[in-house]
Amino acid sequence: MNTQAVTTERQDIHKIIDALSDSAILKLAPYAAFLRHEDETPNAETIAAIEEARAGLDEPTTLEEILAECHALDKNNQVI
Repeated sequence: MNTQAVTTERQDIHKIIDALSDSAILKLAPYAAFLRHEDETPNAETIAAIEEARAGLDEPTTLEEILAECHALDKNNQVI
């Protein structure tokens, strides 16, 4: 997209945002914050966390598994 097209799109977006209700702005804010950082390259720690999450890590995946782990905790919050 060329610079003029981007400028036009940016102006259109500003007009749309200015017309939004307060409740709509509250819904839009987290997404806009996400987009602000979307082009940033994740650091090594973030990349590792993403890879671990994708691998599954043998974490409980169902409510029953999560509850079973919770019930396995003793009084000192140690898994027994």
